[in-house]
This record gives sequence, C-alpha cells and structure tokens, in this order.
Amino acid sequence: RWEGAMRTPRHAPQALQEDRELFCMSWQLKDSKGLWTSDGCTLIGGDNSSSICSCNHFTSFAILMASRHEPQESYTLKVVTYVGLSVSLLCLFLAIVTFLLCRSLWSVSVSLHLQLSICLFV
Repeated sequence: RWEGAMRTPRHAPQALQEDRELFCMSWQLKDSKGLWTSDGCTLIGGDNSSSICSCNHFTSFAILMASRHEPQESYTLKVVTYVGLSVSLLCLFLAIVTFLLCRSLWSVSVSLHLQLSICLFV
C-alpha cells in the first residue's frame, strides 16, 4: 500500500474565501461510472496559494472547493425567470402561428425557421 503526499499547483484566490472549504478528492470508478470521493485522501496543509494532500493510493486527484452554506433562492431571480420564460414562449407561439398562416411567404427558409421555433417552444 502506497502512502504519500502531493503538492498541488497553485489554486485560485477565490479558494481562500471564508465561506469556502477545500477538499482533497480522488476519481473512483464504481459500477462503470466515475465519481469524486474523499476516501483515502486528506488535506494536510498548504498556504494561501497551494494545498498539500496525503493519499494512500494512485489515481487521478483534484482539489475541490465547496461552499459551507446552502445558496439562498432569490425571489427576484425567480420572478424574472418565470416572466422571461412566459414572454419567450408567447413570442415563439406567435412566430409559429405567423409562419403557419402566411403561406404567401412560404419558402425553405421559412420552413426551417418554423421548425426551429417549434423546437425552441417544446
């Protein structure tokens, strides 16, 4: 069994924010799918610009950063999202109806725009 430490390259300054936490992780294959796991790796030190991890196996490694608190949903962002989605769907519906009703303008280009509008609406 191998045990050793690795020093990572310099990480971004945003890793130093108080509400963030650094984790030493390794890539593990499980049931033909891959996932990041902290099993066998621990953060043992570092400074403001790099981190030192100790791992007991060979694999692909990374330093992952996680927020210590859950993000809060913004009511304003939710309203803007739903209003924007509603306006977009209304405009796409009007474009589809316009393409279908204006047969005098029918061409390959109009047909392609109609299909694109239907795809975006769906």
